[in-house]
Amino acid sequence: MKNYNNKISNLLDQLRQVDNMIMTHNNMSDDIMSQQYQARKADYMKDLVYELISLNASTPRINEIIKIIINKLEQIKPITNEKEISVQYKFSLSELESIVLR
Repeated sequence: MKNYNNKISNLLDQLRQVDNMIMTHNNMSDDIMSQQYQARKADYMKDLVYELISLNASTPRINEIIKIIINKLEQIKPITNEKEISVQYKFSLSELESIVLR
């Protein structure tokens, strides 16, 4: 059985550390490092959403937190375009939309 609390706690610690690194590099006007830490933060946030969904403990507060995280992720400018994603991961985004939106 997975230890979700430990995974979620670890992700929260990692997010705190990454936020500190982002602030440090922003203060030093080091845009490249700041962007790299922003990308890492996005990955941790995606992992956090996955872990929260995997809890099978759906409460309004957890659902709201998941929505907030997803909204923050949507604000991040993607590195690759949709066509590259479809080719790299071998699935059609149009097909994904049609199935999810049914």
